[in-house]
Amino acid sequence: MDDVKISGTDDVTITLDRPQAINSLSGEMLGTIGEVVKRSPRSIDLSGAGERGYCSGADIRELRALVWKDPEAAGDWLDGEYDVDAAIAEVHSGTAHLHGISMGGGLGLSLRLKRVEARDDLVLAMPETGIGLWPDVGVCFELSRAPRLVGRHMAMTGASIDAASALWAGLVDEVVDADGNPAGVDPVDCELARDAVWIQDCYNTDDPIEVCRRLADRPEVAARKAAEHIAARCPLSVAVALAAVIKAESASGLGEVLETDRALGRSFMRNSDFCEGVRAQLVDKDRNPHWSHESLADVSTRQVEGMFDPS
Repeated sequence: MDDVKISGTDDVTITLDRPQAINSLSGEMLGTIGEVVKRSPRSIDLSGAGERGYCSGADIRELRALVWKDPEAAGDWLDGEYDVDAAIAEVHSGTAHLHGISMGGGLGLSLRLKRVEARDDLVLAMPETGIGLWPDVGVCFELSRAPRLVGRHMAMTGASIDAASALWAGLVDEVVDADGNPAGVDPVDCELARDAVWIQDCYNTDDPIEVCRRLADRPEVAARKAAEHIAARCPLSVAVALAAVIKAESASGLGEVLETDRALGRSFMRNSDFCEGVRAQLVDKDRNPHWSHESLADVSTRQVEGMFDPS
């Protein structure tokens, strides 16, 4: 198809080629990639066309339209995406080339390859709590293994990080410039590393309300801004995001995290704030979502636990 360029047989090159949408992944694109990966190539070289970024994530407009028609079909759509993520993980050998905006479903494809190379203009995030979802595509596995609990911070806030911070967090293996040469960034001096002390202190609890209280009480401006940022996110999504990363911390591997995502996907497609979040961000663009819960205090532990069991 036109939105994905494929070349090679044993050593396959996959280029996401939908730059007008920052290469957001449609169901058809995922299907094309899935067919290639199921042939078990020897290696995969993965990149995205255009200067704006490697991939902005899954095509959530398409997914939202499907939810309105048939929530179970939307759950199937997500299952198909996770199948592709798992298949790429099985191949493993190869390199992903990230640049610019690199988020959501695009990370589900790229982080599974043996080598992840990022350009120095990287803007990496799992921003799902802002649209009424949770960090899916198995990325809670990588977030849960990032140092100093920064994965919990990234999951709840949905905040973006730069290339140096992604290197420090272990999400990428190398940072290069526009010509592909080593960029020489210092991960120890990155923003995420500098914030790691208050992040670890604030997120060292399984209670999302307590996380926000600690953040609001910190002297660091960045911590208090994080509290404000979380307060604007979907309360249910924030609570589920923290629980999902904590659950992933004890997972045996990526496969177990993807199974959790399959369960959560069914729950979120059936009953969540996803459609409202997409409306506010991408349809009407008023940036004023009306969440089902006024705040995290209105989200019960029982409801969060129920999201992990869609039966």
